[in-house]
Amino acid sequence: MCGVVLFKVFIMLSAFTLITEAQYSRKDNMDAPVPKLITANGYPVEKHRVTTEDGYHIQMHRIPAGRRTARRTVGSGGKGKRAVLMVHGLVGSSGDFVIMGPKNSLSYILADAGYDVWLGNLRGNIYTSHQNLTRNDPAFWDYSFHEHGKYDAPAMIDKVLKVTGLSKILYIGYSMGTTTFFTMMSQKPEYNDKLIAFVALAPAVYVDNMKEIATFFLKSMDIITTLRQRGMLALGFKQDVMDFVAESFCTARNPESDVCMRIMYSIVGEDYEQHDWDMTPIFIARAQPASWKQLEHFGKIAMTSVFTEWADGLWGALKPYRLDNVKIPVSLFYGLNDRLTEKSGILRLAAELNETGVLHSIKGCNWPKFNHLDFVFAKNVGKLVNRPLVGHIDELHNKYYVQ
Repeated sequence: MCGVVLFKVFIMLSAFTLITEAQYSRKDNMDAPVPKLITANGYPVEKHRVTTEDGYHIQMHRIPAGRRTARRTVGSGGKGKRAVLMVHGLVGSSGDFVIMGPKNSLSYILADAGYDVWLGNLRGNIYTSHQNLTRNDPAFWDYSFHEHGKYDAPAMIDKVLKVTGLSKILYIGYSMGTTTFFTMMSQKPEYNDKLIAFVALAPAVYVDNMKEIATFFLKSMDIITTLRQRGMLALGFKQDVMDFVAESFCTARNPESDVCMRIMYSIVGEDYEQHDWDMTPIFIARAQPASWKQLEHFGKIAMTSVFTEWADGLWGALKPYRLDNVKIPVSLFYGLNDRLTEKSGILRLAAELNETGVLHSIKGCNWPKFNHLDFVFAKNVGKLVNRPLVGHIDELHNKYYVQ
């Protein structure tokens, strides 16, 4: 019974984002690192390392050109090109933006459109480490998305600017990648001067609809405290455990018997039409770890209906993040069937941004069943969202970027 409960908890908590970095249709490549997946699809790739102010090492992955770009452009390092930084969600990685391949994944589509694409990673996943702490040290996991905004995102933005020589870049965030943006701007508003605009995919700022789940797990069951006491430093499982879960529960190819997707869709919204059955065991097996404080911080926001700092803990005082510190144009994109970051929360965020004059646009995906995870791995995400999104990004860049 305990194992079943923990499995359900894992699925529900990890539903904030896609949790994989495997190649979209090749199970034999599910263990390949992101740079290998990029080169396998015919794109140039670079690895860059950045160190945050508090000592975390982050590996960034760069796609400086598209597949059809002249090699001389690649050789120049992409200098002078339009640059975008893409930041993933909870328990995800840079692989979120390459998993569905060249026809669907936003990073490839942007690269082919002439953009210099930088894929960020946030502390805790496989592409991060610390200069002094190991992953077996509890201090390594002592962070939430507050630190992502305070340290990780600024360090990555500065790295892109330094390498490219540009004065500004465009930021694209998915799920917790959007939370990271807003927490960064609240703490370091000077970064408005380093960004052209912000594109938010399924922004995770107001998640009131998760209040019941958060209250049950964090207050009624107090499950995270129990797991900490049993020595679990973070949300994460050994690879053999993940493989067992994937092979035992996630191999069915129909809605009636696919336990994994039934549980997940109960949280993020059902969309079997856009689900690739080959993906289910792969993204479960490729889960990235997350700190308990990340989950607790989201829980605090859900239970209080306030986009608040961690302050003095889960049950501590509320200190709202300063959304009015955002001074650059913001575009919000949401799924009509997203139960995690649902429309009401997006509209609330849009109203606050509109009051300060920074809301550029807000748009829901035309597919009526489009859910939270579809932004990353819907079968037709290229057609439904990403290809039209390139035109929107062009508009933002052309309208707001002044050297």
